[in-house]
Amino acid sequence: MYHPDVMESIIKASEEACSVEVPIFAAIAIGDVVLSFAGNESEASRKPWYHAEFLAVQNVYEKYQDIRYLDEASIYVNLEPCSFCAAALERVRIKNIFFGAYDSKCGAVVHNAMIFDHALKKPSIIGGIQEERCSRVISRFFDKVRNNESQ
Repeated sequence: MYHPDVMESIIKASEEACSVEVPIFAAIAIGDVVLSFAGNESEASRKPWYHAEFLAVQNVYEKYQDIRYLDEASIYVNLEPCSFCAAALERVRIKNIFFGAYDSKCGAVVHNAMIFDHALKKPSIIGGIQEERCSRVISRFFDKVRNNESQ
C-alpha cells in the first residue's frame, strides 16, 4: 500500500540536498514505518554502486539481521531505478516499488532492461508519482553541473 508521507520525505530530502551527489533518495518501509532511508553516496564514497536504493537495502539488512527477504516492504525513490538497483530489488523480493520521475536513459523498471519482466517475483510498480516535481530536482542538479563545467 502506498503511503504519501514516505514519498514526500524522500522528495523533500532531494529538494534540500546540496552536494556533489545526484539528489536521489530512497526509503524502505513496511506500511508507513520507515526501516531505512538513504541518498546517493557514489561521489563521496568513490564507490559507483553506492546508489540510494542499494544503500537503503543494505541499511535494512545491517539494522535487522533476522530479515531474509523484503517481501513485505516497499521502496520509495524519486527516480526510476537503474538496472543495478532494480536487480538488487528483485533479489530481495521487494513487494512494491513507488518512484517519481521516469528515466528513459538509465531506468530499468519500465524502460530499457525492464528487469521485472523477467523476474520470478514481480513487485507491484507505480511510477510517475509527483513526476514533475521529481524531474525538476534532477534537472536542476544537472543544469548546475553543466554550468559549473562551462565556467
